[in-house]
Amino acid sequence: MWLQPERQAATELDAVIARLAAAHGTAAFPAHVTLLGPLEQEVGAAVNGLGRVADTLPALGVEFDEVRCEPAWHRSLYLAAVATAALRQAAQAAARALRLPGQSDHMPHLSLQYSQLPLADKRRLVPSVALELPLSVRFDRLSLWHIDGSDARRWRLLATRSLGG
Repeated sequence: MWLQPERQAATELDAVIARLAAAHGTAAFPAHVTLLGPLEQEVGAAVNGLGRVADTLPALGVEFDEVRCEPAWHRSLYLAAVATAALRQAAQAAARALRLPGQSDHMPHLSLQYSQLPLADKRRLVPSVALELPLSVRFDRLSLWHIDGSDARRWRLLATRSLGG
């Protein structure tokens, strides 16, 4: 389950992601902050849970203060979010709605690239991100995606809901 930025911010962030993907031969994907990782529920139940969470959460402002990289594919190159009570509560609300245990390792971030590049190469990419930080982004939608492996070109949007109903 993903938080997705309002349209203008999404357009700008998606352009950064697409530019990095084109330059380094990786897949582009929509800008998002993951609230819950892969789900093993029936799609209908997950979509219903998405609706329940979206109805209870207001739009959420998130501040990003640093570009980071890690060896892990899913945190290859990303914007680190300032961890706030609101982000933690949103992740907990999502877990409750889908009757999942809390995710103790939840580290809110907005991925800019997924790759298996060596860490030294990822570090060289950090200056190329060219975003002015700190960056404040308003997230106004929740979405549910079918993630079919590590190739983002194969991911499918299952449902999206506006926050706050």
